[in-house]
Formats: sequence, structure tokens, C-alpha cells
Amino acid sequence: MDDPYALAITFDDGYLNVYEYAFPILEELNAKATVFIITSAIGKSNDWDANLGWIHFDHLGEEEIAILSNSGWEIGSHGNTHKSLKTLSQDELDWEIGESKNILENRLNINISWFASPFGKVDRKILNTTSKYNYKGCCGFYPFRLLTSRNLAFEIPRLSVYMIDTVKTVENKISGDYKKLRNEVLKQNVISFFANATIAVNAVR
Repeated sequence: MDDPYALAITFDDGYLNVYEYAFPILEELNAKATVFIITSAIGKSNDWDANLGWIHFDHLGEEEIAILSNSGWEIGSHGNTHKSLKTLSQDELDWEIGESKNILENRLNINISWFASPFGKVDRKILNTTSKYNYKGCCGFYPFRLLTSRNLAFEIPRLSVYMIDTVKTVENKISGDYKKLRNEVLKQNVISFFANATIAVNAVR
């Protein structure tokens, strides 16, 4: 039987600070996590991201990814280029979802079983493509519809933890209380809306 109190910790984008800060803390707690890697960003900085101030952060290199994997962390795919997938053709989806899996498995010599959709955007076409390439599931943001209905097949909804979050708001995310969860889903969608600046900038590059 599945543990109703189980909690999955995941990190998107594969930044080096996951290895520098999160990894030692979780090791002390004997906890493991999943990190989703952008294949084209391995060992590079986040030139793909239109962030405030154009501040650049380093991504995990192959050495750090190998250490995480050997320590029991799950390594997943976050696509090849971090493009928003909902507007892509099927061929483009095959490249981002299917080929990124092949690249990571061949480059890192590990099995890739999970996919996280960039910007948390998920639809049936994206989910069908993850199934096509034998992923176990596709992670996205927690949509409003899940407050009253079930998730789609292969869909794994997640709530983000941001720099503005406190211990209390993190507790709200996992409390199971409808009102608290609704407020956290609303916050995530608002933050996601403003994060779409990256999508807009990348579209005109």
C-alpha cells in the first residue's frame, strides 16, 4: 500500500546549487530527491533563462550528476532546451521528450524514468508523448482542475516551493486542507504567469 504521508522532493533545471546546498542537507537527513536535467545546459550557465537582472547560475556537470545518482538520487529529463512544450509540433515534442531521454541515458549511463515539463505546462499531447517513450510519469504544476477532479494518466502534479515561502506556507501545501491548498495553487499560478517572460523572450530570439 502506498504511504499516504510520503513526500517527493524534486528540483527542476539541474542547477549546481542543488549539489552545493540541498544535497549535503538531505544527506544528513538520509533523504533522497529527484533532479530534472536540461540536456543542453549540463555544465553550462542558464543562458536560456530570461531572469531579472540577467543573473546567470551554473548548471550541474556530469561529475556532480553522477555523484547524485550514485547516492540514490533519481535523475530525470527536463527536455533538451527548456522550451514550453504546449505549442510544439509532434516532431519537436519527440525531440524534447524522447531524444532528451536517449541523450541522458547514453551520456550518463543511467536509466531515465521521469520527465518534468518545462514551466510546469502539461496537456494530453505531452502526456501521450511521455508514455510513448516509456517514462513512468510526467511532472507538472498543480492545476486548478485537480482541486475538484483527478489527475490525468501519467500526470504528476507538484506544488513549487519559492524563496518567498515560509515554513507555514510549506505546511499549507501538504496539509490536505482545501482552502490552504487552493491558496497555494493560486500563488503558484500567479508566479508561473510572470515566469512566462522567459517563454516570450525565447520566442523572439
